Amino acid sequence: MGEIYILIGALDVFALIVLMLKLYRLSVGMYWRSLLIFCVSAALVSYLIRIVWGLPMIDTAVLMIISILYFRYVLNIKFFYAALVSSAGMSAYVVIQLLVAVLYMLLGNYGQTVIVESHGFQVQLIQATSIILACLLSYIFKLCRWGFSFIPMPPHDFKIKIDYTNYKALVIATTGALIFISFAMVMLLSYKIYLLIPSSVISFGLSYYFSQRRDLGID
Repeated sequence: MGEIYILIGALDVFALIVLMLKLYRLSVGMYWRSLLIFCVSAALVSYLIRIVWGLPMIDTAVLMIISILYFRYVLNIKFFYAALVSSAGMSAYVVIQLLVAVLYMLLGNYGQTVIVESHGFQVQLIQATSIILACLLSYIFKLCRWGFSFIPMPPHDFKIKIDYTNYKALVIATTGALIFISFAMVMLLSYKIYLLIPSSVISFGLSYYFSQRRDLGID
């Protein structure tokens, strides 16, 4: 059971990270070795948090933190960009997972409790569908050259400082997304899916909107 959880968890993290990178036209192939190691490590951490320690409410927040650290110290992306990529990608992936879960609840014999479970065929089916959709969406972004291009390709030159006055809206959107994601699992465990879905859409929508404005040089 633990092996299956870790395998699906690693694939889940892989789909998430690839989606994050493709949203901002960042390379995946250059980092595939470190990415595989990170995905397995993140899945192991999630297993410890959710199954061994019984603390699922902090799982998403911890994944967000280690994703930012991975982008910052392994891919050498500046911290602000790392936070932006992580928060926007995580918000997008949460939207995908919630919509898939709601769809299965409407079409099948799925109770609302399935969204907070860690085991079982129904949970694995939701995860597998979300993984496939996220990877497909990432491939479409790559194929059509979609996504935002204002983030320089790593490794970044850390001697050059970011002028945050040019990124005010994105700073606010990123901060809001990070706060939302930190409390997303708490809302999920409280069965507040009716609040979580619009919150996740708004969170990703703001990141997308202000990223687009930054890409166009409006902000």
